[in-house]
Amino acid sequence: RVFYSILLMPMMVVPAVAGYMFFMLFQSGGPVNDILSALSGSPVTIAWLSDPTLALIAVMVADIWQWTPLMFLILLAGLVGVPEDQIKAATLLGANPWQRFVTIVLPKMKTIIIIALAIRVIENFKIFDTLYIMTGGGPGVATETISVYIYKLTTQDLIWGYVAAIALAILIVLSIAAVFAMKHMARAREVLA
Repeated sequence: RVFYSILLMPMMVVPAVAGYMFFMLFQSGGPVNDILSALSGSPVTIAWLSDPTLALIAVMVADIWQWTPLMFLILLAGLVGVPEDQIKAATLLGANPWQRFVTIVLPKMKTIIIIALAIRVIENFKIFDTLYIMTGGGPGVATETISVYIYKLTTQDLIWGYVAAIALAILIVLSIAAVFAMKHMARAREVLA
């Protein structure tokens, strides 16, 4: 229980707080550079949030840190649903761990994996707080997502019609993704029934 509580803590952190935390971690004089300096034995001052590639990596690290617990829980729920008797039978028949994973576990988890991917795709369309606090979508537009782009259009350029069209396009894309995931889940239920 303690392990699960610790594992879930990043998910409970408000995205704005996570953004500020990672903003501070990746500053030129921040702990990440201090750790790299200690490991290398010479001073390291990498401008993580000023370089387009490094800023993207920093934002990805923050997002992965915050959402890995949810993906872990979803996949763990899928693993619990894998029939143990099939795994034992495959072991008795001489299947190695890789063969058991590919032939038994992975097919049984296919629907769960698709659900997890659908959730992450939807969340990636929504990501705003963490990213905006860390980089503001910059440097340039290196870390700009559709949410940040819409925010900038609404607050700086005031192009309301264009923003409405983008929002409608996002709604259509996410609806198609949701329908695809639901159809896949329904097909999986039919196979299992």
